Amino acid sequence: MRFIYTKTFAIFAGCLVAVCLLAVMQVKGWLDPITEIFIQSPRPVEFAARAVARPVQGFFSTIFELRKIDSENTRLEQEVYSLQQQLVGYDQLRRENDALRKELGFVNTSPFALAPCTVLSENSFGVTDAFVLNCGGSQGVAVGQAVISEGYVVGKIIYAGKNSSTALLATSSKFVADAELSKTGADAIVTGSFGSGLILDHLSQNDDIEKGWLVTTAGINSQIPKGLLLGQVGDVISSPNDLFKKATVVSPVDFNNLDFVFVAKP
Repeated sequence: MRFIYTKTFAIFAGCLVAVCLLAVMQVKGWLDPITEIFIQSPRPVEFAARAVARPVQGFFSTIFELRKIDSENTRLEQEVYSLQQQLVGYDQLRRENDALRKELGFVNTSPFALAPCTVLSENSFGVTDAFVLNCGGSQGVAVGQAVISEGYVVGKIIYAGKNSSTALLATSSKFVADAELSKTGADAIVTGSFGSGLILDHLSQNDDIEKGWLVTTAGINSQIPKGLLLGQVGDVISSPNDLFKKATVVSPVDFNNLDFVFVAKP
């Protein structure tokens, strides 16, 4: 019985009474306002946490998206470069096919013995007056023979090795070929004009000449067959007081962009 009067019993009894009181208050609904306060009290903290977390989340999300965009841009750039390279290849093949088609059309109708050659060194910027071919003595190529493209003379062989050769461009100031007007058979010579074209010279003042007449090789040089096309008469550039008539010769060939040519063998 002494336990009833102890401090421990008093605390126990007090807690029991408090629990019973809280239970009665909960049943009666008297604790609802207090419960609502405890439930709502963390919300400002939650709102503050969300306000801080959202920008951080957006920042890292933006970085991730930027990395994805950069990776995608890199992939697209590589694809564009690959497609451009393919386009360059297709353009090159198209040009080669067009050139071959023109040359084959000439070969099928040509009465001359021809050695087909590929130009190994182009003169795209007109910085030299010669070009190298992949054909030589093994194909019957010899010094002095004419080089033809699209049926027109574009040069003359100045060196012939076993499997390669070097040709002088017809537009070079060092180029000279005997020529004649196909319309009248009048003899003349054709020379290069310092890379700018061809000149018909040494035509007698008594010989007629008109714009558009064909100019061909005369066959005086034994290495160059008679009747090879050199071009058409352009403008007469001499005066009546000159010793000889002189005119420009127009060729349809682009001398600085030769891909495939033929060497005309006598």
